[in-house]
Amino acid sequence: MATASKIKIMISSRCKDKFPLDTKEAKDLSAIRAKLKEEIEAVRVFERSIYQVWINEREVEDARQQAWNQCMDQAGDCDVFIALFNGSAGWPDKNGTIGICHAEFMTAYNAAPGKVFIVNIHEPKAKGAPGEKTDILFQDYIERLRCFDTRVAVNDEPGLLDAVRRTVSESTVKLVQRGVRDASRGTNYVGPALVWSRLNYKDRIDKMRGAALAALGQPKAAAPDNLIKLPITGKPILFVVNAIPDAMSVPAARELVGQPHLADHTLQRPLAKLQGGPVHLVACHKSVTEAQAIRMLGFPNATVVSGPFGIYVVDTVQSIQLLLVAQCRDEMTTRLGVQRFLEWLDESNQDTKLVQHAVKRKLVVAALASS
Repeated sequence: MATASKIKIMISSRCKDKFPLDTKEAKDLSAIRAKLKEEIEAVRVFERSIYQVWINEREVEDARQQAWNQCMDQAGDCDVFIALFNGSAGWPDKNGTIGICHAEFMTAYNAAPGKVFIVNIHEPKAKGAPGEKTDILFQDYIERLRCFDTRVAVNDEPGLLDAVRRTVSESTVKLVQRGVRDASRGTNYVGPALVWSRLNYKDRIDKMRGAALAALGQPKAAAPDNLIKLPITGKPILFVVNAIPDAMSVPAARELVGQPHLADHTLQRPLAKLQGGPVHLVACHKSVTEAQAIRMLGFPNATVVSGPFGIYVVDTVQSIQLLLVAQCRDEMTTRLGVQRFLEWLDESNQDTKLVQHAVKRKLVVAALASS
């Protein structure tokens, strides 16, 4: 388990690989990581050490499975994961299918994409030079993610050290900000959540919609139809905001929204000058399950993603997109849920997919409206 008193950082890379390549000043990445560990752990805040850095230097033939398991545990458990990506996947697992650097990265990313940072130190060899299959697999995986934190390749040791320092400081700020947002959510039986619980359905819906629209950057007064134009990857996408003012299991509350996409054909005019849409955002007062989200969509053949924000559903045939934001108990929890979804879009690189489906959905809406 990550220690409660310190921020636990894991720095991942090959150990014996040289950096920079083909220079007299080249050092083992192992030595550079050891230097970074010493420097980072020496940082003090009011005379107190706040960082604990873990690096793996056990790249040996014996006890490989034990070392592998330890690396996976550390990757999943750390608070911040920094990958020094040089294109090498590291030594492979017992089946020879995936390198340890690749496995560490996937373990950390699957645990929490927001804690993963990449510093690009890849120096590609001559064009056409063959590489290990595990290396090619790792490079393709990283390229698909498109999430370099140092996008211009670092090409010397001072640049690498500086990039890691920036990454550590920026990740610390992000950890604090996310922690504050979570801590400010409060409880459901006191404060703003209790106030919302006292409201009737109509007034609660109004509050929930207003908070969701505000989280998207639009005051409700400027969106009387609960429609908002939101730029995703620079392209204007239409979002439709609705709210379910009670548990999804309560028919009277659920039926106030029903299947919102069935009315998409009425949105042809607001869609006219936009790139795509609509995307339906539904603020849910309480929890929501994948099964409930599927029932709202109307058929099971869909992509369903459960996240800290709630449930995101995509029908890949008709390009219907539903976002059900869970636990919208008050202003803060509603804003947090929407913000978490937007962060997930960026961290998982799903923003491009959302736009692609929105563009396709606009064409479907046009066809429905003309039929």
